[in-house]
Amino acid sequence: MPGEARIEGASGTFTRDADGVPMTYTTAPGDIERRIAFRFNLETAELGDANRPKPGSPPWYEYANVPHGELAAGQTISLSADKPITGR
Repeated sequence: MPGEARIEGASGTFTRDADGVPMTYTTAPGDIERRIAFRFNLETAELGDANRPKPGSPPWYEYANVPHGELAAGQTISLSADKPITGR
């Protein structure tokens, strides 16, 4: 099942739906966008799509280091475009 193993750059925690499918992820210090996508078997575009306020806009989540794709810690982001999180 995607998400079971914590990997470098994606060591945060996640929630699952009733079927065990990962739905949300809480970022940890040092988490990198592409590594989170890898951990959950997603493309980075899919991760971004699940966290856009509206089509065509950038994801709402905050970065700690934009050039490296490092996300700020403590954010809860969606792992499913079917149940997007549109920001705070």
